[in-house]
Amino acid sequence: MATKSKKTEDAVEKAKAVTAEAAEKVKAVAEDAAKKGEAAVKATKRTVKKVAESAAEKTTAVKKAATAKKAAKKAEITTKVVIELAENSASADTLIERAKEDWSAKGNSLEDIKELSLYVNATEGMVYYVVNDDYLSGSFAF
Repeated sequence: MATKSKKTEDAVEKAKAVTAEAAEKVKAVAEDAAKKGEAAVKATKRTVKKVAESAAEKTTAVKKAATAKKAAKKAEITTKVVIELAENSASADTLIERAKEDWSAKGNSLEDIKELSLYVNATEGMVYYVVNDDYLSGSFAF
């Protein structure tokens, strides 16, 4: 029986030695992982800080743009021009639309219009229009 006890003791000693060796390896790996983890955490913190700063800059830019847009909106004035001749009246917008319709009816494209000028002749009761500085492009009755 002494041999079995000796073999058991030897097995226990070997198991202790293997366990101690494994524990040292695990400890070394854990320490290495902790060091790498700390480095990763530091790198992540730097990245997060940069992203936060960038987001703050973009937010500031958006706020400035919104403020500028509001200021531009406040400065905009709504205007309306109404022309009255004898018994007829028409707004400038209406006359512009009629000139565009007349231009299109003559087979021209609205996309060709870069500049449109209207001339209202009260004596004749006519509206003359010029497209792109082309002399007398067309006319219609007021």
